[in-house]
Parts: sequence; C-alpha cells; structure tokens
Amino acid sequence: MSGDQDSITSELESISSGSYWFLLGWVFEYMAGFLTQVLLTNSLSTSSYGIYAFIRKVIALSVGLFSGGSNTALNRFLSKYINEPSKQDNVLGLSLVFSIGGSVLIGVALYILAPVLSALTFTGELTPGIVRVVATTIPLLSAVKTLGGAFRALERIRLKILIEKVIRPGVLLVVVGSIALFDPSLGRVVEGIVVASLATFGLSAVLFVVYTERVPSLTDSWSIVSGYFEFSLLMSLSHSSALLFRRIDIFMLSYLSVSAAVGIYNVSLLLSGTLLLPLAGFSQLFPPIASRLYETSDMDQLEKLYSTVTRWSIMLTSAGFVGLVLYRTELLTIFGSDYTTGAKILVVLAVGQLINSAAGPADHLLAMTDHRYILLANQVSMGISNITLNYLLLIEYGPIGAAVATALVFASLNIARVVEIYVLEGIFPYDSSFLKFLPALSLGTLIMFLVRSFLRHRCRMQESRLGCPCI
Repeated sequence: MSGDQDSITSELESISSGSYWFLLGWVFEYMAGFLTQVLLTNSLSTSSYGIYAFIRKVIALSVGLFSGGSNTALNRFLSKYINEPSKQDNVLGLSLVFSIGGSVLIGVALYILAPVLSALTFTGELTPGIVRVVATTIPLLSAVKTLGGAFRALERIRLKILIEKVIRPGVLLVVVGSIALFDPSLGRVVEGIVVASLATFGLSAVLFVVYTERVPSLTDSWSIVSGYFEFSLLMSLSHSSALLFRRIDIFMLSYLSVSAAVGIYNVSLLLSGTLLLPLAGFSQLFPPIASRLYETSDMDQLEKLYSTVTRWSIMLTSAGFVGLVLYRTELLTIFGSDYTTGAKILVVLAVGQLINSAAGPADHLLAMTDHRYILLANQVSMGISNITLNYLLLIEYGPIGAAVATALVFASLNIARVVEIYVLEGIFPYDSSFLKFLPALSLGTLIMFLVRSFLRHRCRMQESRLGCPCI
C-alpha cells in the first residue's frame, strides 16, 4: 500500500511540476496575447479585427489537422518504446513526415482555393492575396507544434512550454504588435504573422537539436509504421473533428454574419478560454504518465490520478468562472466599448468551459487507453451536432445562439466521455471529496460580489461629482 501511495504521489508531483511550469508559461502567453489583442482591437477597425480573428482560426484548424494526430501518437509511442531509443527516433521521424507533409498539402489546397474562401466569407473583405499569404504559415507552425509535442512526450515539459507559451506568443507580440503601433493595416498584420512563424520555427528547431539526444529517423521505421499510421490517422481525424467542433461557431459567424460580430464574439471566446487554464496545466504531463500506467496495467493508480487531476481542475476553474461572470463587463471594456455587447455571449461560453473542466482530462484518458475509435465517433457526432445547432440557433438568435449551441454540445460531449471511461475501463473520477470546496467557493463568490458592488457604487459617485466615465 505504501508503495502504491508513493507511486501516485510521485506521478502527482510530476503533473504538479508540469502545471507549475505551464502556469508560468501561461502567464507570459496571456500577457503577451492580451497586449497583442488590445493593440489590434484599438488600432484596427472592429471589422478588420474580425477578419484577423477568422484568419487565426483558419491557421489553428489547418495546423491541427495533422499535427494533432502526430502529437497524440508521440505521447502514446514514445512512452511505449521508452527502452528502445532507435524506435523512439523512428517515431519522431514518422511524426515530422506525417505532420509537415500533411500541412503542406493543406497549405497548397488553401492557396488554390483562396478565391473561393474569399467569396464565401465577409462579402469579399478577406482578399485571396491575404489567404495565400496565410497559407505559407501552416507548414512552419505544424513543425513547431510537432517539436513541442515531442518535448512533452519525452517529459521535457519546460522546453515545450518555452516554445508554445513564451517564444511563439512573444515573437508574435513583438512583430504584430509593432505593426499595430506603426503601420496598422490588416495586410501588414498578416505579413507579420508569416515573419513571426518563421522566427518561431527557427528557434524551436535550434532548441530541439541542442536539448535532446533523439535524432528523427526513418531508417528502420517499417516495423512500427503500420501501427503508427493507424493510430495517428485516426487521432488526426478525431483531432480535426474536435478543432472544427470547437471553432465552427466562428466559421459560421464569418459566413452568416458581419466581421464586427465575429470580432466581438472572438473576444468573448478568448476570455472564456482562460477558464481552461487549470485543466490545460494539469494535462501537460497527464497523457504520457497515463500511457505508462496503462501499459503496466496499473488501473487503480490510473483511476486515482484521473480523479485527483479532475478534482483540482474543477476547484480552480469554478473560482475563475465566478470572477469572469461577475466582472464580465469590466473585462470586455478593456478591449473597447464596442465589445461590451458580448457580455451575454461571454457568460454562455463560460458555462460551457466550466462543464468542460468538470470532465477532467477525459479525452486524453480515452486516447491513452487505446479507445481511438470512440474518440473519433465522439468528435464526428458532436461536430455534426454542433454544425446543425449553430446554424439553426445562429439564424434565429444571432451570435448568442452560436454561443448557446457550442455550450450545449460541449456539455453533451464531456458527459459522454465520462460515461464511456466508466463503461470501458471501470474508471469513475467523482466522490464526496469533490464537494469539500463548495463552502470556500460560496464565501469567495460573496466577497467578489460585494467588492464589485462597492467599486461600481464608488465609480458612479465619482461620475456624478466629476463627470468621469463609469464602467
């Protein structure tokens, strides 16, 4: 029993260490991203910012189509071949070929279909030239994502965080932020994204060469190529479905609405996304550790690990949820007065993220326990549901309808994941310990509400005396 306890404590310490470094990286990423968004929202028009937001979603979706599957495969196979370095090198080689090769195909397709995408979105405001410039970033960022995934799978989490949370947002802030200050046009901003992508790729490649002993190779990869590609192709389908599922609201808004509405919706989406910080932090080292425990059939330890990470995630996300909802108007005002109309959208999206965190790293657990077909079925079915609901509710209610549709599908997906893990593996994360934080949360909610009421009252008093604006 003592040995088991020491083992789970060791794994939790690893996950906590990963989340600690993730938190530090996230603070920098959030500050850099926040400054970038503020500079753009205050220098570009609301319409141009909406197009920029759409461009970023297109890049994220295109990059994730293949690199998401290769990264999941890295987590699975590098842990599996931990005592076989030559096979680890082969896995790395296959992952880079799969990710970069696939992203080149996507970039070429986007380049050719640029006039079509331009015609279908924003009534021509998004020009084919801009789309073609964007297409050049996709292979670069796919390679960056795969190198970061390799560091994660090798449990070198600090290097992954350095690439994804410091270098990438930092370079983007310097390049795009400078353009926003001195030459604020959408075309220049897009060119800045290309320059930032090139710089990020170069720095990431240098880090990989300097700080790892692994050398990507295809010399003796035929022995694992069948299992690797079966796994990574399914994971890519699942991951791309998940990306589309998560971003279909932005794409449908871009098609059915005006660019200003997309910009307002995107700011609310960005703010609600901060609620995933705890879960994302704890999930940094969860997949390779879960894969290792599953390979050794240590299911009791795996269940304890999953339960603990889920409980931590719910506790921290709930506190953030309360703060985000109570101070939603004040937070949106930072981006400009036009964005306060997204307050209701922010609340709805925040509810969806709270439910998402309540399932813990369920998607990672399904992948690491070899239930890739279940993951794919989940994402495809929920993606179809999200497209249908988004279309129906967006037509009827506008952007708030898109937010409601996305939140509903998020809730359904995460409930399904928890049920599937219980049915397939007998793992259930919840117990009475999950309720212990509720009194502290209630007290914190009351304090935040009183502080908000006091500040708003004081601001109104100041407005009546001095005529200064009050949020």
